[in-house]
Amino acid sequence: MSNLLFDPTLIPIEKKSFELVERKGMGHPDTLADGAAEAISIAFSKYCYDNFGAVLHQTLDKIMFIGGSGEFGFSRGKMLRPWNLIINGRITENFGDQKIDYKTIATKATQDYLKKVVPYLDVERWLNLIFYTSTSSKNPYWFHPRTLADVPDASKPYANDTSTAVGYWPLSTTEQLTLLMERYFYQDNGDPRIPFIGQDIKVMSIRKKKDIDITMCIPFFSAQIPDPETYFDRKKKIYNDLQNLAESFVKGKYNVNLAVNTQDEMIKNPSEGRGFYFVISGSALDSGEEGVVGRGNRSRGVISNSRPYSMEGIHGKNPSYYVGKVYNYVADLLSKSIAEEFQCECNVFISSRNGDDLKLPRHVIIQTSRRIMNKKKAASMLAEVLGRSLVEELILEKPYLPVPGGGNGYVASLDTK
Repeated sequence: MSNLLFDPTLIPIEKKSFELVERKGMGHPDTLADGAAEAISIAFSKYCYDNFGAVLHQTLDKIMFIGGSGEFGFSRGKMLRPWNLIINGRITENFGDQKIDYKTIATKATQDYLKKVVPYLDVERWLNLIFYTSTSSKNPYWFHPRTLADVPDASKPYANDTSTAVGYWPLSTTEQLTLLMERYFYQDNGDPRIPFIGQDIKVMSIRKKKDIDITMCIPFFSAQIPDPETYFDRKKKIYNDLQNLAESFVKGKYNVNLAVNTQDEMIKNPSEGRGFYFVISGSALDSGEEGVVGRGNRSRGVISNSRPYSMEGIHGKNPSYYVGKVYNYVADLLSKSIAEEFQCECNVFISSRNGDDLKLPRHVIIQTSRRIMNKKKAASMLAEVLGRSLVEELILEKPYLPVPGGGNGYVASLDTK
């Protein structure tokens, strides 16, 4: 393929002197926005695919949460103002004479997702959905197709934008450890494991040579904490468990220094209940924070500043022809396949030009930590991925719907033996 470039100059991430890795947990406002956008997009896409044989046009990748307000204190927690989810963008409202009740689809998808992710949130009472959708387009049939002839990407998807997507594999020890620190709080089925801990967990890991410094913010349900002594006792137990888990995982390869909820160490009068990281529903949205699609974790489940990563967010994008989603998925799949096939570290960059055939990327750069001798094999692996029914995989396998302690291709395991 003339558009394919091989570059064997990649320095393995573990050989670099530092890494900076962040994980925004399942209940973080930005992760919730990503997850809600993805859940709505999947539900709408599946409805269209099942009823009309194609994904109809939608742009749901710029929704945002605006937090509510609550009253916090030891042994108490009360919501005063609900969360608001602003669903903006453009979406198809009908196919021929058949109306599409997209608001009901979006509402159910959002509520089902949040019931799983933040189970203490009463979605019927403390969540408002505000729709700012439209069908504006230069093409009068783009969001009002008469037949599939008005959905040209259904038969031959083309790049909707000029952009670049990136995938990499494998995850570094620091990236895996960062995911593991959140994974500790969840059961195997994804349900929360500790009833007095909320889901807005944040992990920041900084590796400098052989030392990994981890800072975590862990929310406590205020109604389940009767006094400062209980809070600090439970925090100490969690801290010890996490420190032991981290040390068991790195197996002496790195030194791990963990800090948890550092701000509460500066509270002068703990008995007043002020300054603690308290939540009511499980997220900082309880106290007025905001969450926006595209500011959360990248496709592998972390924000890794030492890695190259895609120019666009992936969540909520149309799975049929949006470069920011489809090419990111291809790059994720290909980077993992090449890394495992050729026993190397791999970055894959895929660039498009607006209007190009989506199956024929403008540029593909495969960067590896060792020279690939069998380039034909690598090229055939790219062709195989591009030839798959990617839209079906993105809808049915849901690779970008956020999961506890993981991302596309990897979920941390508590079994560190």
